[in-house]
Amino acid sequence: MVLSFAIASAISLGIADYLAGVTLRKDGRTSSAITYTLISLLLGVVVVVAAIPLARPEEFTRADFWWAVAAGVVVGLAMPLLMIGMGRGPIAIVAPVLALVSMAVPAIVGPLLGDSLSRLELIGLLVAFPAAVLVATSNHTSKDGFSTLQAVAMGALAGGLLGCAGIFFGQTSPDSGIAPGVVSQVTATVLLLTVALASGQLVRPKKEALMPDVAVGVLTALAVLLSVLAYQLGPVAIVAAVIALAPGPTILLAWLVTKEQISPLQLVGFALGAASVVLFALG
Repeated sequence: MVLSFAIASAISLGIADYLAGVTLRKDGRTSSAITYTLISLLLGVVVVVAAIPLARPEEFTRADFWWAVAAGVVVGLAMPLLMIGMGRGPIAIVAPVLALVSMAVPAIVGPLLGDSLSRLELIGLLVAFPAAVLVATSNHTSKDGFSTLQAVAMGALAGGLLGCAGIFFGQTSPDSGIAPGVVSQVTATVLLLTVALASGQLVRPKKEALMPDVAVGVLTALAVLLSVLAYQLGPVAIVAAVIALAPGPTILLAWLVTKEQISPLQLVGFALGAASVVLFALG
């Protein structure tokens, strides 16, 4: 069940990441990232609230609430960075770097928090790291003056923040169900709305960019809910490693739709990623 939740979350997140880049590219303004992120978060709030009857919390403690708030803060900070990185840089590079960093943080911190891994799970975790590194290889260069290094740095920072969110979700009780996901989504929305109003960063969205942004909001909310359940039920390092395979659908869409190239090394990375999932399942 844990693996199913994590895989479904990775697929949803991978598609959402690609569409986040599409949203910003259709708009063409880096400054609009906060606006579109806020729109997607507001839609996400509707989704997570509507999902509450499907997984009503048995108990939601004060500790669960504050862990969820902490997760919401870092998610709110990460999403505009993710959108800018995906929108202005090569998706085939930014997505795997994002995933690698988001996996590394829980992998390092998880054992310190008491997570225990079986031998096969440990091997799977070790295989997942080179998988993410190989998937990150690409000879793509940016054409619009926005440095690839800048985009990758934003992806890495967003990945670190999302990795912290995974750790925070992992501290909530399984009895709290999807309630932490609801609280985190609302927290991220309030935080970003406050920042946008205070900084004057709200801009009028472009019609052609709204449709992919709607999908980003729905898919991201779904990924959050599924990841919350996975982090509650399984070791954070393993769940984070599976979710870190999200660049698979991201890069596949970039290859099929945006015509970004996939190198042989990236294909090897995909194969290793699939092997790591099998090891996690057997473990």
